[in-house]
Amino acid sequence: MADGFFNVEDFVQSILSQLDRVQDALRLKAVNRPLTYALKDISLDFHVFAELDPQGNVRFRPASSNESGASTLKLGFTTITRPMIEENTVSLAATRSPRIDELGLSPDEVKRLESVGVRTAAQLNRLQSVAGSSTVSRWANVDSTRLKDVLNRARPVVDRVQVQPGPAVPPRVVPRPAPVPAPPAPPPVSRPPISAQPAPPPRPAPIVRPPIDFGPKKPIETQPAFEPQAPVPRQRIRLVGRNLMLGEDAPGAKFNDVPVSITRALDDELEVELPHDATSGTLELSFGDDDVHSIELELAPASVDATTPAMWNGDPWAPGGGT
Repeated sequence: MADGFFNVEDFVQSILSQLDRVQDALRLKAVNRPLTYALKDISLDFHVFAELDPQGNVRFRPASSNESGASTLKLGFTTITRPMIEENTVSLAATRSPRIDELGLSPDEVKRLESVGVRTAAQLNRLQSVAGSSTVSRWANVDSTRLKDVLNRARPVVDRVQVQPGPAVPPRVVPRPAPVPAPPAPPPVSRPPISAQPAPPPRPAPIVRPPIDFGPKKPIETQPAFEPQAPVPRQRIRLVGRNLMLGEDAPGAKFNDVPVSITRALDDELEVELPHDATSGTLELSFGDDDVHSIELELAPASVDATTPAMWNGDPWAPGGGT
């Protein structure tokens, strides 16, 4: 700014930074003050002279009081919430892709691509898949071979493959069967009160009948103990490289033509979960319609100890099963 000119971007960012500091100070004020004031909208009018520098940036210079012919620059600031920011700006995941100015394009070619909304290789790939490479080349005035070279430089590359250990298998837990409740106690025998009157005449002896035999008693059935199966450990493959994300989306993955899940996806790292019995096969990563990477894997099957002792007596969650 030695010549008095400034970029609009630098000027706006400077004002926003100062307003952010004012907002942060409100949090400290709220400790001791129940009521304070905040800014909602700001409008600024500037009389400036505009110029275009050799890099294609528009710059402004404030007009002096005795200068005529200046333009009026009106800037308005208002508040915006986080959902509005996320809805109207490019997500952070979309910026993981390499920028086009890092892929061998000239500054003039970069500016022409930025004029059609392309700043990263992922955005260029998405635009070409929708509009076609010839349309992008014509509108951006960039040769199609240059665009193809940019996408080749930004292709996904896997540098290292690592086998991660699967999760530990917890011991099998066999809960004790529910105890059989004891039969209820018989009610107490009520005895007649002792009377001083003479005893009544004896009653005739009751007729005794033999008991009815209903057959042998069946034992009380208890529910069998439930033995849950331990979770089967899965093998995880960690892939280290670069440009491993499709903008905001992770690539598709298949192992021996069976879809598998990607548990972790970063631009320089992928973590793929394979079945526990996987020993050897082909892992395919699909980064687009015509971009499929195949990796041959030789793995040792994950072992599952079928003789893991079950916890039986006492508290099943105790370290030794209780006593």
